[in-house]
Formats: sequence, structure tokens, C-alpha cells
Amino acid sequence: MLPKIEHKKDALHKALKHLLKYTDTLEPSVLRAKKGAEWSAAQVLYHLWLSEKNTVKALKKRLDNLDARKEKAGLSATLRAYALHRALKNKRLKFKAPSIVADIPEKPDYTVLKSDYRTTRDELYKVLALFDRETAGIAVFKHPRAGKINIFQTLDFLQDHLDRHTGQIMRITKDL
Repeated sequence: MLPKIEHKKDALHKALKHLLKYTDTLEPSVLRAKKGAEWSAAQVLYHLWLSEKNTVKALKKRLDNLDARKEKAGLSATLRAYALHRALKNKRLKFKAPSIVADIPEKPDYTVLKSDYRTTRDELYKVLALFDRETAGIAVFKHPRAGKINIFQTLDFLQDHLDRHTGQIMRITKDL
């Protein structure tokens, strides 16, 4: 695995481990509790898992068809990825989840969700091991808002997305 990919993978692993350690301490009623029209902590976690699951699926599909079109992620991808990064770091900005990751059950089963998330992460790690110097710079993922980005930018998105929603989960459960 490329060192830069491994570093980003390790950061993602640490962040998810930290989040799951926190959510493991919460009572099921707290995980399912909603504040107003917001999702519950369990629903936010489900959204995170679904996002990563769909990302892994898209990466696998793209890698399977890589010979068809090797489009480099250039300067425009860098600028779009940076704009996405800044937007995700801005806590005041609200985003409507893209439809592909917005279909969230009312009360996700936390135990099943945690297991599914770990399975998806294992799949992600296997996919990341397939990248080499040549494929790392190719546009391999089409983000709904940022467009086509490379694997480094994709991992940055996953990290920013996880960080943003970790804060949301902490906020939702803080006073419950």
C-alpha cells in the first residue's frame, strides 16, 4: 500500500474507532433519541456507514473498468476537493444528504450497524491496497457535489465527512 494512502487509512481507522468507542457507551434510547427534526445518533452513524459502503462500491466498479478511461484528477479536481473540504469543516453550513445516502431507517439496529460498518471498512482497506503510483492520481470516485476526484481526495472526503458527523453525534447525545 502506498505510504500516503496508508497514513490516511490509519487516520480514518483511528477516527472510527474513537467514534464507536463513544457510541458503545451510550444507552440504546440515547442512540435513537432525536432532537427536533434532526436524525438520531444511530441514524447519523447509519448515514456514515451507507456513505462509505457506496464509496467502496463505486471504487470497486471504477477499478474494475480502469482500462476503459484513465482520466487524471487534475487542478480542477484539487480545487473542487478543497472547496468540499472547507465546506465540510464549516459547522454553520447545512447540507441535504444526496438521495443515495439519505434513505435512513427510523431506528437502525446499532449492533448490526456496527458490524456492517466494520465489514465495509475491511472492504475499503482491501480496495486501498490495489492502488499504485499510477492509479492513485486517476479520478476514481465521482462525489455528488465535488465531481471526479482521486483516491487521496476521496480519503480526505471520507475523513472530513466522518469528523463532521462525529461532532454532530456528540452534539446530539450531549444533553440526553
